[in-house]
Amino acid sequence: MGRYARMALYVSLLLVGAGCGKPDDGHYIDNEVGCMSASQVVVCSQWEKFLNNVTGYTFSFNKDGFVDTVRYRGGYASFVYYAGSREVQTVGNDMVDLRLHDMDGVVNTVCTFVIGVNGYAKRCTEVRVADNRRYDWRFKYDHRGYLTSLDAAGDECEFEYVDGNLVAYTNWCDGEETYVFTYSSLSSFGYIPYFQSPGYIEADYGPILPLAYFAGLVGRPSKNLPSVCDVYVDDEYVRSYEYRYVFNNDGELVNMYY
Repeated sequence: MGRYARMALYVSLLLVGAGCGKPDDGHYIDNEVGCMSASQVVVCSQWEKFLNNVTGYTFSFNKDGFVDTVRYRGGYASFVYYAGSREVQTVGNDMVDLRLHDMDGVVNTVCTFVIGVNGYAKRCTEVRVADNRRYDWRFKYDHRGYLTSLDAAGDECEFEYVDGNLVAYTNWCDGEETYVFTYSSLSSFGYIPYFQSPGYIEADYGPILPLAYFAGLVGRPSKNLPSVCDVYVDDEYVRSYEYRYVFNNDGELVNMYY
């Protein structure tokens, strides 16, 4: 079982969306950094009702439009943005700390993200405060800024996209598990997939990856709402899940089921 599969989860999941193309190799050069933009923050007003209803999140933002604090059941996360690189002198939010606090406000984990030239995290150092244990994360993207692979201290996964939507997610934390997503009626309604998805990525990489995703640190969101998730283990079909969505009278997504 992967290291993150054993973590107590505060959140239910993330996703990362789409695109295709050759990875931006310059993003992985260690001495090159970029900076974040407030426009990359995934969370915005249209998502707050959905997130609060489904997972109990509460978001606050700083004066620059970046996610400042995310409160959830069991604690909260805070973000610190550094202007000016510790690697190469430049201007911008090129390093970001994500700090996980327990219910008493005590910091138990600190994750320091280094932002690459595409504006997203190229690597992260996770430190467990209690014993000072450290774990290295590596992120890769395609040329459009969609996350294509992740290595978190040896726990690896890959993402595949078509027309702006995630179509497959494969992880090797517990053998080879693949989740294949289909879209029956594509909507222009932007979406933050895939909260509370069956056995999905939150079980292996939560809560760090979802929180980083909300803050715009780890790539663009998927474009549309998926209709079905088919699960395969070692290339053998296991089961399917069908998604159901709930919108309010204003057309806002407020809940989902599968």
